[in-house]
Amino acid sequence: WCSKVSANLNRLTGFTITAADPVATAASYAAHLGYIVCDEGIITAVTAGQWRTPNMTGRRYVEMQVPASTGPGCFVRFIEQMPHPGLPLLGYGWNAMEVLCQNPYELAKDFAGSAFRVVIPPRPLPFDPDLHAMQVIGPAGELIYFTSLPTHKALLDLRPAEQRVDEPFIAILGGPNIEAMLGFYRTRLLTTTLPPAPVNVRIINDEFALGDDARVPLGIVKLPRFHLIEVDEHPSASQPRPRRDGELPPGIAMVSFDVGGIQSPDRVQVVIGAAGEWLELPAPN
Repeated sequence: WCSKVSANLNRLTGFTITAADPVATAASYAAHLGYIVCDEGIITAVTAGQWRTPNMTGRRYVEMQVPASTGPGCFVRFIEQMPHPGLPLLGYGWNAMEVLCQNPYELAKDFAGSAFRVVIPPRPLPFDPDLHAMQVIGPAGELIYFTSLPTHKALLDLRPAEQRVDEPFIAILGGPNIEAMLGFYRTRLLTTTLPPAPVNVRIINDEFALGDDARVPLGIVKLPRFHLIEVDEHPSASQPRPRRDGELPPGIAMVSFDVGGIQSPDRVQVVIGAAGEWLELPAPN
């Protein structure tokens, strides 16, 4: 929607997730992840106007974050919106939120009987056995990767978790054409990208019945420190996500970033990427 963006992406600042009951969803995050509420209220007409989603005016929202951390800070914001029936787990746009944790094996045990449902159990990742991760469906139907990073070596300027469950640090993007997706960030948002390589992504293999050994092109949008965007090319069976007029995209609706070091802008804008993903960015004055 916005035709001009003047600076590169600097930092991932938040995830916006639609939820039928944002208060109940937040309560689950508090109980099982240890997140705390940092803001809550009603979406104003001004904010809805900046997003160009007039029907979101008056909707309840709850914003959460990890307790005090030396990390750069990344919120999770739940906004009241009814789900779309039959929405696929993976489609075009933002597919998952990746969260730092210290021990996904213990975390999986803690999720037993909770609103967090483990769909791929914790395991070492095939491309680096020092990384351990699992995939979980959260209380609002959102897909979450919980990942532990090694403490003995650096990896893409990321940092290991400092507490049992730390902040989100990677946004997972999916779509039909990886070169177009990466090109949007490289040329439109002037942000460094790493070329794609074939990677075994189990959640994609399972969702699209590709077979255990299948690989898909995976690229990286490299933010300066601590955060990045993983870009997955989906098979042809993947589809755009539906969106009701005047509302947010369902699921992980948008991901927020700062640009040029602006962390708390008074005005925001929505920029839409090559896979239909919504980015919330500071608006130029």
